[in-house]
Amino acid sequence: MKRLILIRHAKAVSSDEENASDFERELTQRGCRDAERMGQWLRAIVSSIDCMVASPSRRTRQTAEIIAKAWGDASLPIEYDQALYLPSLDTVRAVVWALDPAWRTVALVGHNPSLSDVLVDLTGEPYAPLPTCAIAVLNVHAMQWHSLRRACARVEHYATPKEINM
Repeated sequence: MKRLILIRHAKAVSSDEENASDFERELTQRGCRDAERMGQWLRAIVSSIDCMVASPSRRTRQTAEIIAKAWGDASLPIEYDQALYLPSLDTVRAVVWALDPAWRTVALVGHNPSLSDVLVDLTGEPYAPLPTCAIAVLNVHAMQWHSLRRACARVEHYATPKEINM
């Protein structure tokens, strides 16, 4: 069994506010607080994560780093994969299929609509789009990452920052 954690980046400034490219948008103060709170929530339900794989955009890098620190392991490996910056569902699948087979639990930190599409695809169930900094922890019924297929997972835990009172 594998466990895949889907994490949508936290609230970021709009490109109008920051006068920066989409790739360089950073988290708002609320986004930073939400990421910390969600990292603490994740620590309470997941005992180990082998690696975080994130889009290299500024907001996803910040989200991954804050969650890793709040989760309690600032040395948690974080890999940045350009393919996760605003990808298609097929691109995310390719990233997941290529994960190290020794890893049992991996967190993907990325963007919508792709993460929401992955959630629907892997569970075979309809879900509303993931709000900012939402986390879905999936139990995947596969022994290898390259074996992931449609409807091969179930949601073990799901939360949004608004649902978490820490």
